[in-house]
Amino acid sequence: MRRNALLLIIALLVLVMSSGCALSQLIAEEQAVVPTPTRTPKPTFTPTPAETPTPELAPTSTPTPTPAATDTPIATPTPAASPTPEVSPTPEVSRLVVNNPTLNVRTGPGTTYPAVGTARNGDRYDITGTNPSGTWWQIDFNGQSGWVSGQYVAVEGNTTAVEVVANIQPPPQPTRPPAPPPQPTQPPPPPSEPQPTSPPPQPSTPWVYVQGSAIAAPQCGVPNFEGQAQYPDGSPQNGVCVLLDYYGPREIKFSGSGGKGDGNWGFSPCGGGDCKGPFKIYVVECPSSMPDAGLPLDPSSPAPPAQSTLFTAEITDKCVTGQWTNIIFRGPQ
Repeated sequence: MRRNALLLIIALLVLVMSSGCALSQLIAEEQAVVPTPTRTPKPTFTPTPAETPTPELAPTSTPTPTPAATDTPIATPTPAASPTPEVSPTPEVSRLVVNNPTLNVRTGPGTTYPAVGTARNGDRYDITGTNPSGTWWQIDFNGQSGWVSGQYVAVEGNTTAVEVVANIQPPPQPTRPPAPPPQPTQPPPPPSEPQPTSPPPQPSTPWVYVQGSAIAAPQCGVPNFEGQAQYPDGSPQNGVCVLLDYYGPREIKFSGSGGKGDGNWGFSPCGGGDCKGPFKIYVVECPSSMPDAGLPLDPSSPAPPAQSTLFTAEITDKCVTGQWTNIIFRGPQ
């Protein structure tokens, strides 16, 4: 039994070995007969590039929804144009030109106001106002307010916009000397015999200079004399002829002439030169022909006779005393 098993095992081993040899030979023959196939490379396919989608951009702002279309278009209102502000035109400055050799510049519109200086022919000044009657102009006189008579100037520019100066102060009142104390009345001595009654003495002239009425002031520019002719009650009187008599040319002017105002008269005999005097001013009989600007007389001819007592003056230093105002001559009853 053991022997048979051993023989069977051996037989199986031989069979197995024979089958393995045959198989190895068969494989070797097949390899010798069949050529080794050439390996064909795989074709290379170029893929069609797919369309790269455009990346969506994140919105930078919240989109405004489009309103639904309507049949009637919505009109966009046009903003109203801003009104152009009106530019006020620059007011035209009115000026005046002095049309007289010399002209007093005063503190107010009248010859009774004191002078603050003197303007000369051709000087130009800005007009800053006028008096209610329009006969005097207020000017900018070297930085201060002054007044000149419109009769002796020429106006440049449109003066319709010149304002009337309000609250014009009245001229200063002259300082009158105190009245002399009353003199004691002496009883007349008893007459030894009856005396005839005689009329009271009359003044030698119908007009008198009111003593102490004149006001003296400095005037470094042009010496001048100004005054007024009055009725006995002190009201101004026009048409009274007054003479200025000195070593230069004599001249007659009448009260109320030259735009100086009722009863007023004035002289500026020396111009810008130096003069001393003495000066004599008195009332005379008016000539038959008397111009408004005054009547010069020949210095070689005799002066007309005086119709009043005299006002006299002499200039030592015109910056101390060179101006006299309020020289009053009062008429007869």
